Amino acid sequence: MNRTFVISLYVLVLYPVLFLTFNPAVTPVIAGISTLIGLSYCARSAYVQFIRPRPRHPYRLIGHAILLFWLGIVLNLGLALLPSRLHPVWSDALANVTLTLFLFLTALVLARLIDWSSFRQNRLLYLDGFILFGMSFAFGYVLILQNVPEFARTPLELVAMTVYAVCFLALLFAFLILYTTGLRDTIRHRLLLQSVTLFCVTNFGYYTFLVRDQLEIAVFFLPLYPISLAGLIGYFRNVPPVVASQRTLSRPYLPYISLSLLLIWITFFEVPGIVYILAITVLFSLFLIRQFFSERRNQQLFQEHEIVEIDLARRVKEQTSLLELRKEEYRRLFLDHPEPILQINRTGSLHAMNPAATERFGQDLPDQLLHQLRQEVASLTSSRKLLLQDDKLTYDTTLIPVPEHDYVYVLLSDITETLEQEQWLESLGYHDALTRLPNRRYFEEQLEKQLTRLDIGSLLFIDLDGFKQVNDQYGHDAGDYVLQETANRLRLHLRDDEVAARLGGDEFIVFLVRSKPETIQYTEMLIDQLNQPFWFKGTAMSVTPSIGIARYPDDGTTTSLLLIRADEAMYSVKQHEKNAYRFK
Repeated sequence: MNRTFVISLYVLVLYPVLFLTFNPAVTPVIAGISTLIGLSYCARSAYVQFIRPRPRHPYRLIGHAILLFWLGIVLNLGLALLPSRLHPVWSDALANVTLTLFLFLTALVLARLIDWSSFRQNRLLYLDGFILFGMSFAFGYVLILQNVPEFARTPLELVAMTVYAVCFLALLFAFLILYTTGLRDTIRHRLLLQSVTLFCVTNFGYYTFLVRDQLEIAVFFLPLYPISLAGLIGYFRNVPPVVASQRTLSRPYLPYISLSLLLIWITFFEVPGIVYILAITVLFSLFLIRQFFSERRNQQLFQEHEIVEIDLARRVKEQTSLLELRKEEYRRLFLDHPEPILQINRTGSLHAMNPAATERFGQDLPDQLLHQLRQEVASLTSSRKLLLQDDKLTYDTTLIPVPEHDYVYVLLSDITETLEQEQWLESLGYHDALTRLPNRRYFEEQLEKQLTRLDIGSLLFIDLDGFKQVNDQYGHDAGDYVLQETANRLRLHLRDDEVAARLGGDEFIVFLVRSKPETIQYTEMLIDQLNQPFWFKGTAMSVTPSIGIARYPDDGTTTSLLLIRADEAMYSVKQHEKNAYRFK
């Protein structure tokens, strides 16, 4: 059953009964029995939650404290039912030892929750706690403590009540410090604040009327004890061993409200002179200290604010200078780039051209080219590359949108001649249509001619490991992309007199006019390049190369013999290690 519902039902049923049956003889009995029932429930819960479990609960101490409180109430109620001859005065003092131990253990647990190491950084928080404790002590003295010597029947009972009061003040002090320094606005800890506050109010109310021999009113506070202890059980059952809380300044108006109430109290009610003088002196001293630290804190915050403003102004100035520098760099790049660059609005109208574009096109773009660009820039969201046709010319085109601006940069590169050369190679049957690399026929014919003029060289036979899995898992379009990208990486570091070709499938060959150390350097660089991921439609694919190397003229003096030797070396790598190279 929901704990809140049970507590609400307990209060809604019990207090109307207490008011309806108000009688000096009956009311204490009903209040005592209901309190004992509630505390018995709390004691059982404390034993189950904190004492019985293994391993030991981190807040086992609070379980022992609640059991001691229950035992104290049982002893007091039991003694109250005994005849006077079986109920000596010293037995009451002895029974109250358990209640005193409850206060001491609970104060110890609350003190352990306080982050005392934060005192230097949070002086104002602790001062607020001291001030609130001073107010509470003054109220407690006026309401309760000054009447204790008259209420106590023997010196032993006076000592017992004094020790009880000291332990209660310790609990109150720890609670107020904890409240002002750590648990004030944290929703998670609200239950602890509510429970301890209810216990302190209950204790104040009960003893305020008890020391005035108004037991029939004091007992109205007794049923609130089980509610406060149930809250403590609910909180410590779930809270972790180390309470992490957000440190913020406490409500500054609470000490001032408390001071105002105290001044009203000691002004209109009878208060001993020594209490009046001490309260005024101590509390106003605490307020002066608080104002001193508050002023120092304000000055520190003001200085930090000035430093932040100066730093912010410096950063803004630096960023502005950097922005101006970047604008100048972009302007120079736009003006000095050797290829045509256009600036086109999203509507498709031409905004600006660099000198290279003006030299090529004049003041206006050809209609066919402008029409194609309008179609592309209308829905452009990110940079992209494409081919555009203008009459008989082909442009490799890069479109770059400018964030937060309504225009697009267009970079044009005339590749008409390159395409014509590739088409010519393909028409001769010397070109691989997919990768645009020379095919085996062209490679062998050119290498045979080249070998007669060379002293050294290396033929690399390359096979891609894992290519079949790429085709099977991602499809042939992905496989074609891997082959095309492999061809690009093969060409990346070739010299003018060196050539790469595709034999077919996932096999490639490269001829290098280099020494053996230079060949090793190129091969290791190539393996590193081919180990980089192949990104296709947002998916990373990977293959690895097995590379066999034949040296000219050591391993052969003809193209066919070099291919055989390199193929044998490649096969050895593929059988034994993969993703490596080996010389014949």
